[in-house]
Amino acid sequence: MPQTDVSLLLQPRAPLPQTDRLLLAAAVARVCAVELTAVTIEQRCERCGGAHGRPRVLTPGGVHVSLSRAGRTVVVAVSQVGPIGVDLESVASVARAGFDDVAFNADERTALAELPVNKRDRARAALWTTKEALLKLSGEGLTVDPREVTVALGPGGASVEREASARAGGSALLSWPTATLDLSRVHVVGFHAGPGLVGTLALLGPRAPSLSML
Repeated sequence: MPQTDVSLLLQPRAPLPQTDRLLLAAAVARVCAVELTAVTIEQRCERCGGAHGRPRVLTPGGVHVSLSRAGRTVVVAVSQVGPIGVDLESVASVARAGFDDVAFNADERTALAELPVNKRDRARAALWTTKEALLKLSGEGLTVDPREVTVALGPGGASVEREASARAGGSALLSWPTATLDLSRVHVVGFHAGPGLVGTLALLGPRAPSLSML
C-alpha cells in the first residue's frame, strides 16, 4: 500500500470555530489510530500568547496539523512527516476589485495579466493559497506582507526555491528574501478541493509529500 505523508479531510464548515477544532482532533485520532481522548491540541499565538494562531498537537507526539476555511467548507490536514500549512480559498473571493494590489507584487500581477481572462481567477486563487500555506507553515501568517513572497505557477507540479526562475517541467517557484524556513526543504502541492475552490498544502521535509483524503 502506498505511503501517505499527509491526510486531508474536507467537510462542511461548522457555525462555530470550536467545532472545526474538534474536527481537527478527530482527524488526528483517525490518522494515528488512537482514541479521541488521547489527542491534545493547543492553539496559542507565538507572539502574544493568546489563544489563537497555529494549532499544535501536544499528544500524540510527532504529529503536525493545519486548518483552513473558505465559504462553507473547512479542510484539516494531518502530517506525520513534518510541519505543514494548508490553505483553502474560493475562486470568487479572490476576484474582487483591489485584491491583486494587496496580495501580489508587480511580477505576479504582470504574470496574471498575461493569462487568458477565463483562467485568471483560478490562477489567482492558486497563487494566493500557495502564499497563505507557506506563511502558515512558517508560523508567521499575515504578519508578513504577502507581496514579499513571489510565486509562479506552472503545469508540472510545485517546489520552492530562493529565486524565481524558469525550471524544466514547469514548477511553482518562490522568492522569499526574508524567509525563516529552509526553502530547499519546502514543498508545495495543490489538491482538489471541490467546485469553485482551490487548495494548497506546504510541507517542510526531505521530499514532496503524498496526499490522501480521509
